[in-house]
Amino acid sequence: MNALLNGRISFRTFHCCLCLIALLASLNAWSDTRDDILSVTVFEDHERYVEASQSYGLSWQLFEIAAAHAQFELRVVPTSWQASMSRIRNEKVDIVFAALKTSEREKWATFSLPLMTESSAIFAHPEHAIDKFEDIDLEKSTIGVSAESLQEELAVELGFKNIYATERRPQLYEMLKGKRLDFLFFGVSIINYYCLSYNTQNTPQCMKQVSPDYHPDGVHAISLTRNKKASKKLAQINQAILELRHSREYKAVFSQYPNGNSLYENWLNRLDALIAKRN
Repeated sequence: MNALLNGRISFRTFHCCLCLIALLASLNAWSDTRDDILSVTVFEDHERYVEASQSYGLSWQLFEIAAAHAQFELRVVPTSWQASMSRIRNEKVDIVFAALKTSEREKWATFSLPLMTESSAIFAHPEHAIDKFEDIDLEKSTIGVSAESLQEELAVELGFKNIYATERRPQLYEMLKGKRLDFLFFGVSIINYYCLSYNTQNTPQCMKQVSPDYHPDGVHAISLTRNKKASKKLAQINQAILELRHSREYKAVFSQYPNGNSLYENWLNRLDALIAKRN
């Protein structure tokens, strides 16, 4: 009798667990369709990038404030760049944060108003023999890039023959540290993440730039153009940025940085010029 009773209790418990799981799954599916939820992919180790990179950190704060102003609840998804591209194309996420504009992406993506300016460049360890791009042996040198990134496209255009592209950005830092790569191709301010996270000597100049800046552009958030719901949400973010551009909230974000006043004025001038061009 006790065994039977225990069996009934176990069955009932199991049945209740299944019902609870089904309920939670349905609630989660419902929440994903809510108009006030904005799902956005960000870099792996997102908080460290916010701390280390001026362009990434400042851009994120502007985006986050705009999302709150537009009354969105952010659902942040840290992931690799390649995974971000897959998610947005398969409509698994509304927005990808920290995208740079390229002609290829313009074919399928809708871009936010520009946030902070970011350029790309080639970097090496300070002790590396190469000091300028003209001295790089493009046939033999190995360069690391994030898969499906602007920097991968630029590396091909510049003539590098040995390009190591991976979705695991931290792996590239480790490979450079272990001298299995000669160079990294990243955003100029993004490279500061390396110095913060992988610089065991704790020196401020842990990397040297060995190329000019390439493709200066604003950091953007993007949506898939054919995803009308996501693109509508991005339009609301753009409207919020316009409404906030002269606000105390935005000025306070810029004031956190030593060159905050000039950064704010430059950003505001670029934004106003873009608005005037569109009108």
